Amino acid sequence: MVDHVSLQAMADTTICQGDAIQLNILSNGLHYSWAPASDLNDPTAQNPRAITTTNTTYKVTAVIGGCSANAAINVTTVPYPFVNAGNDTLICFQTAIQLKGTINGSSFLWSPQTALLNANTLDPIASPLQTTAYTLSAFDTKGCPKPGMDTVVVTVLPDIHASAGRDTSVVVNQSLQLHATGGKLYNWSPPTALSATNIADPIAIYDKEDESVRYKVLAYNEAGCVDSAFITVKVFKTLPSVFVPTAFTPNADGKNDILKPIAVGMQRLNFFGVYNRWGQLVFSTSINGQGWDGTISGAQQSSGTYVWMVKAVDFTGASYFEKGTVTLIR
Repeated sequence: MVDHVSLQAMADTTICQGDAIQLNILSNGLHYSWAPASDLNDPTAQNPRAITTTNTTYKVTAVIGGCSANAAINVTTVPYPFVNAGNDTLICFQTAIQLKGTINGSSFLWSPQTALLNANTLDPIASPLQTTAYTLSAFDTKGCPKPGMDTVVVTVLPDIHASAGRDTSVVVNQSLQLHATGGKLYNWSPPTALSATNIADPIAIYDKEDESVRYKVLAYNEAGCVDSAFITVKVFKTLPSVFVPTAFTPNADGKNDILKPIAVGMQRLNFFGVYNRWGQLVFSTSINGQGWDGTISGAQQSSGTYVWMVKAVDFTGASYFEKGTVTLIR
């Protein structure tokens, strides 16, 4: 028969504010009651876990039958060191940004220190090549042995590769759809013949005063990073036509080496073919600007006259057909 309840509580302790702590007692009690119960995971357990943000005295009663014993544990809470790593931010590819940390502790540490200049200051310069989360830890000597921590994410946007498309040719009054890529926002210049200058896909219609326009387009991403691209539009004051040279010299000197059709005022090229003097088709394409290099299966063809034929559809929807001759000069 038990004539008393033994109860020995752990020593009073200090914790970091908001941390969990296990309350420990040594006792032969059969039943337990802790207060205040709201902080505890189980106020009837012998050794419950507590979470508190304020200084708290936890009282426990241990019971065996009609016998009981009481004890108390004082838990003092100390705030974590204050730390603020700054706001998350976006940067352009291969650019830098200054971080702005704030603490009330006695020391601090940035992590990782990859791509940080002056990492031993609260305001280092970050130049990450990819999106990086930088954590600022602050330490003090006020009783909380753990650091306060905060993280700032530096999002590195992809490099911009602006494109305005390939140089092209049109005829007067033909509608030309320009198309820029690589950004979120765009700005075209000069505004000549354009339906708008602040969109990716302006439409251009040229009159007889226009001859050749070189456009520059600026492509911006969401952080204001910018890249540029160019396109030249040559304006012909003729009816829709497919121009084919009268001669070419495929000698690999980089000048007039390829026989290629230049479709102007056409919505599509259906067929361009080259025939030798025996009527053999030596080359064909349906791609504007693609041409013949003067060979068949890699074998160079001799100098002479060849016949070409072209079929296309102009920008009005009308069919176009033309044929002629070209001289291959070795």
